[in-house]
Amino acid sequence: MFALAALLLTGHVTLAYRGWLTHERWFALHLAIGWAWLAGLLGLAGLRWRHLANPRAIAVLLATALAICGFWYLGRLDSWQTHWEPLLPQTSPPQPPWGWARPVWGFAYFSLSAALFRIGVPAVVGKLLGLQPAELGWRRAAGGPTVWPVYLLLYVAVVPFVVHAAGTPAFQAKYPMARALIDSTHHIALAQFLGYQVLYALVFVSGELFWRGWICFGLQRDLGAYAILVMLVPYVFAHLGKPVAEVLGAIAAGTVLGWLALAHRSIWLGVLLHYAVALTMDGLAMQRADIGLRSTGSP
Repeated sequence: MFALAALLLTGHVTLAYRGWLTHERWFALHLAIGWAWLAGLLGLAGLRWRHLANPRAIAVLLATALAICGFWYLGRLDSWQTHWEPLLPQTSPPQPPWGWARPVWGFAYFSLSAALFRIGVPAVVGKLLGLQPAELGWRRAAGGPTVWPVYLLLYVAVVPFVVHAAGTPAFQAKYPMARALIDSTHHIALAQFLGYQVLYALVFVSGELFWRGWICFGLQRDLGAYAILVMLVPYVFAHLGKPVAEVLGAIAAGTVLGWLALAHRSIWLGVLLHYAVALTMDGLAMQRADIGLRSTGSP
């Protein structure tokens, strides 16, 4: 069932990236196709939508839609650039005390918006439903020391694909994510880079708490492991616009991370794995583009 789900998602994502659909129409059609085949798969598995027809499951789905729509329309970098960045005073060079951090502000807006919608909304709704944080994966992974090697092996398995992708034009056009911090000497100030990395880590914390914690754990009592399929459709949607290899990789990654989270009753090792892969991608992109770090001084 999960293999069929992955195959169907891979197929319609690939068709979109081959230009069969316009960019504007693709997002809505992706969700329509995704939910349609998901309904069929759940039917084949002997499940019916009545499994979701209870107040708790409906609340989880509605909160999921609210968080995704709020973040999509209000939390992205284009919202910052359109509505907030023009309000900042224009000074050249940037003035202290916060002028040095100005290139990070847009990403800070994105990161904090992700936390607001992907952690804040589920936290409020979860409290109203009587769900404890531990029930949503906010706990130490079960299994003790034997769990860590699983995630380490996954990281080792992913790295060769990341190294290969780092040499492609699509990858180099997107990464490093900190490209806004690159100065005229092709360096990034270390203080800015570290601040950016803290914000970047927060993106993965909020992401795992939302995708695996809120959706998978929130629906597990009604759908069991099939809650992973419900999570996969919007999770892949959130990756659209990135290089096609990364979008297709999100299908496998979402499935594996969802299964591991449910198996180990925790999302935290998934956060660590996800961020480690992202940090490797940024590092490789900086190496390929010959971008250095500048510890002190002005460019």
